Amino acid sequence: MRKISALEYNSLAWFLMRASLVGITMTSLISICRQDAWISGIIGIILGFIPAALFIALRNHDNKMNIVQLNEALFGKFGKVVNIILMIAVFVFVQVIFSDLVYFITSQFLYKTSPVLISIIFGIPLVYGLFKGLNSISKTSLILFYGIILTIIFIVLGVSGGVNVENLKPMLMTDGGSIAHGVLIFIAYNVLPLFFLLIIPKCRIENYKMRKSVIIYFIALLSIVNAIFLTLTVYGINLSVLFEYPEFQLLKKVAIGEFIGKLEGILSMEWIISFFVLVLVGMYYVTTTIKETFKLKEKTNKFVIVFACLLLLIINPLIFVSNGEANDALQGPLLIFMYVMFFAIPLVILIAAKVKTFSSQGWQRKQS
Repeated sequence: MRKISALEYNSLAWFLMRASLVGITMTSLISICRQDAWISGIIGIILGFIPAALFIALRNHDNKMNIVQLNEALFGKFGKVVNIILMIAVFVFVQVIFSDLVYFITSQFLYKTSPVLISIIFGIPLVYGLFKGLNSISKTSLILFYGIILTIIFIVLGVSGGVNVENLKPMLMTDGGSIAHGVLIFIAYNVLPLFFLLIIPKCRIENYKMRKSVIIYFIALLSIVNAIFLTLTVYGINLSVLFEYPEFQLLKKVAIGEFIGKLEGILSMEWIISFFVLVLVGMYYVTTTIKETFKLKEKTNKFVIVFACLLLLIINPLIFVSNGEANDALQGPLLIFMYVMFFAIPLVILIAAKVKTFSSQGWQRKQS
């Protein structure tokens, strides 16, 4: 089994953390916390390290096992049930992100084009990427990562001239409950998706260093807070809450000198790529879980991939909704769902793993 580099792994983590910015995190935080949305983001970065540390602990428990194998080792046959539950949870969130991707493109660029057609267009490279496997996915992610960094720098430089900090005033006018709600949203949609990467065993990551992953964690999440900060300081809260995609409106302020403008279509590719990488990694988690849980032979690999992707494409039109219709679900039921599936269950798994290790060590001491 070929390994992926630590930098390739961290580039995947980068995209997973940034994918939910458009249409989910930005819109929700601004509507709930208003001009204090960036404060929820800062607190979310600090508290979000708790689930991030949980995922690191699960990864370090056994270098040779991914989360699917670990569950079966800990819980036996019940581990298969746990794996199926987590797989469905991942698929549900991937479906939400895929729907967000399709709606973003439909509403901002191709409003006369059928969402079904857009879904199919993205479904083709999705199937191809899964056919090629993890190594190709990670290498492509790394190449895109370098381009995205340059794009973000260009955006920040392009809009910095329009920043007006006065637009953040009056500060701290949002009540504590709304700030806390914003923190929960930030962590749920920008930190908890890191769970998907537990499908990659640590032994498959070459020269993995936790320190580098922590650095990527802070840079990626600070870039999200920076996007919120720039949007609020450029447009102010009264305009920002009116935009369906306030972060997209921010791109309209980017120009090269006074001659070249209207670059938002090109610059928004950064978000589309982030959407797509999360969907790709999520579907890799789903297909890998199916194969390992049901002990399918390698020759069935392509069939599983095609089946899972077709299911994604078939379901998407059924739940295709606008941002306004989705906000209630994102800020309520789906938020609870994210914490139960990607925090509470992994926490129970880690506790079970530690208890089993402690019991095994105690038994070995008695034998000696």
